[in-house]
Amino acid sequence: MTDASSGRWRDGENVLVGDVFVPVQASLVWLALLVMAMVMLLPALRNAGLVQAGPGISGKLFGQPWVTHALTISADLVLLFYLWRIARRVSDEALAARFRPVRRSLLILALLGGAAFAIGTIIASAWLVMHKVIEVHPAPGDKLIEPGPLWQLAVSFVAVGIVAPLVEEFYFRGVFLSWLGRKAGYWVAVPVSALVFALLHLRFASHPGPEGWMFTGIIACVGLSNGLLAVFTRSLWPPILFHAGYNTMLFALSVASLLVR
Repeated sequence: MTDASSGRWRDGENVLVGDVFVPVQASLVWLALLVMAMVMLLPALRNAGLVQAGPGISGKLFGQPWVTHALTISADLVLLFYLWRIARRVSDEALAARFRPVRRSLLILALLGGAAFAIGTIIASAWLVMHKVIEVHPAPGDKLIEPGPLWQLAVSFVAVGIVAPLVEEFYFRGVFLSWLGRKAGYWVAVPVSALVFALLHLRFASHPGPEGWMFTGIIACVGLSNGLLAVFTRSLWPPILFHAGYNTMLFALSVASLLVR
């Protein structure tokens, strides 16, 4: 967290261990309850004709990207509520300092930098695949969108391009980085927070083998870039926009791939 008057990240801010873990736990509990409720409501949805009957109906429902993204938005909003409460408890000034304004040119560069990084990682991954250095096997959970109504596309974009960058950066480059930086210093906190950020995306689990660790490394690089942006700009806006640019470019390329089929 920054001190708006001194312009540096304060070492004495009161971010507690519980502040790091409780928001995530609450978000996961809410997500589990929501999934359980949806499973219990499936018969009613089927009887109402809102969901087509058939074998594996629950798998088909939860396998749709827009459903996954809707659940993610819900869980992220719970997480955001707890993060806002934590920041307010520390002080209103500290909350304002997290989102202190920076130059518009820097924000534009961060947004374009995230988009360029996404393009670069795709090109590099394609080169590795083309030269048979690594094999990539797409997993169902990697789908950002599916053919469907425009509102489903809108739900997916809000989750990927807006909510995820805001909430994840508030947590990882806000609360978590501040807490770890106070404990171990920011030269340790930045790479460690980037590593935790990457591991929690579970790409090594959805893509067993070298490809999963390649994806994990890419996400870690995003986290490292955003950590450095947060520390050196003393604001969360640049990492949020870098993250949004990265996710939005991946989303746009997914849309383009559907259009050319």
